[in-house]
Amino acid sequence: MFKILIIVSLLLTLITFFFPKYKRLYWVNFLPWLVVVFVIIHLIFWKYQWQMIPVYALTSIIFIISLTKFKKTISNEPESHKGKFFKYISIILGLLLLIVASAVLYLFPIVNLPKPTGPYVVGTTLMSFNDTKRPEILTDDPKDTREFMARIWYPADFVKGNSMFYKENVQQVGIIEPAGPPNFIFSHYNLIKTNSYLDTPISNQQLTYPVLVFSPGFLASYEDYQILIEELASHGYIVFAPNQPYESQSVIYPDSKIIPFSEEHFKKYKENQENLTPLWKEFWTTTDQEKRIEISKKILDSESFMDTVLRVRTADIQFMVDEMEKMNSGNINNIFSNKLDLSRLGILGHSMGGAVAGQVCSVDSRFKACVNLDGFQWGDVVKNVIKQPFMIMQSENFAGVNDFILNQFKNKFYLVTIKDSKHMNFDDNQIIMPSTKLIGMTGKIDAKEMLQITNNLITSFFDKYISDKNITFPNENAINYPEVEIKDFNLSKI
Repeated sequence: MFKILIIVSLLLTLITFFFPKYKRLYWVNFLPWLVVVFVIIHLIFWKYQWQMIPVYALTSIIFIISLTKFKKTISNEPESHKGKFFKYISIILGLLLLIVASAVLYLFPIVNLPKPTGPYVVGTTLMSFNDTKRPEILTDDPKDTREFMARIWYPADFVKGNSMFYKENVQQVGIIEPAGPPNFIFSHYNLIKTNSYLDTPISNQQLTYPVLVFSPGFLASYEDYQILIEELASHGYIVFAPNQPYESQSVIYPDSKIIPFSEEHFKKYKENQENLTPLWKEFWTTTDQEKRIEISKKILDSESFMDTVLRVRTADIQFMVDEMEKMNSGNINNIFSNKLDLSRLGILGHSMGGAVAGQVCSVDSRFKACVNLDGFQWGDVVKNVIKQPFMIMQSENFAGVNDFILNQFKNKFYLVTIKDSKHMNFDDNQIIMPSTKLIGMTGKIDAKEMLQITNNLITSFFDKYISDKNITFPNENAINYPEVEIKDFNLSKI
């Protein structure tokens, strides 16, 4: 709201410059000074923000013009025709700069994350895991063992301290591609407030809580999905979300140790993408269903890089669950002792993380329900039987990519397609970075509506199949969205 006040003040100031002094109300002459005061207050309370640079520039220009006009007023110096011409040109340019300033603030806002709808406060903590029996295959040192970070969100009863910022270490995270957006574009992420409170005590309203594992997309981080994860935690789920060293953009440990992504790993990823491009083009250009299924299997058979990524992540998650069992028994000192109901264990993920969810369910019966968010199903699902309840949620532009595995599910299976959505509509950027829609990264669907759809379907799916609640799935709210098409296990439309 304070930024709107500054923008309105700047606009009024520019408009008043069109009128001669004798036609202005007396108080209007103080507007430029008032804008300067507003900007200083904003700097004090909300700190420097790169999105405000056009506002800083325009405020400085207006202040200089006002000082010049004030000097001429004192000296009774008449305004020349040339002076008037430059004044009006400056005002018009100022209005254009104000439009740019408003656009930047709209496209790159600093917004707090939406409040979760569940009855619990959300706590969060960080843990590191080290599988000393498994060598790290993404480094050159043969002595390295697999180590990774996880962040855990959980239900709490009260807040402790201040809520965490969205990405508190954003300044330490570099860009992945030199051709990508500059780092400063994301620098305001450390000013966005979440609804999670670090190390606040876990709730005692229940003796134990069901557990979910979340796997992020390739090159993404668990931090990119905090809105969904907070929603799940507020409804009584403990959510473990591992980050992948050398694959995630950066993994930052509590002791400030940073493991950046591996350039060699990323190079292999790019080569993999280039090799698969002809097959993907063939997939997207054909409408023949049988041919699409055949192409999907070719992609699966011709791929080794993503398969490696998938199996590393799967092993990470299985090891993490092994450690959860030790945490629960008290063999590892932690806040979750006797709080983890591992008989109610589920998994979900986006993109590559969605494929990991499917793979984990195909090889580990400890997981009782699974959700794949828009991920092409790499791995062994094509030849294994999935015995757990399973839901695939797909964007409109990814619809059909997993049709080759539809016969592998032997329990409740739901295929959800969300019209007017794209692949990146499943992470937080659709809310915190509206410019993603402008550049085509997200679809036409309203971001808040997409968020309601995904939160509703995912939470109610796990409520039914993990928490064993006596509810109807899918519920009427989800079915009534015109963008949502849900098919059951037999692919009959609901």
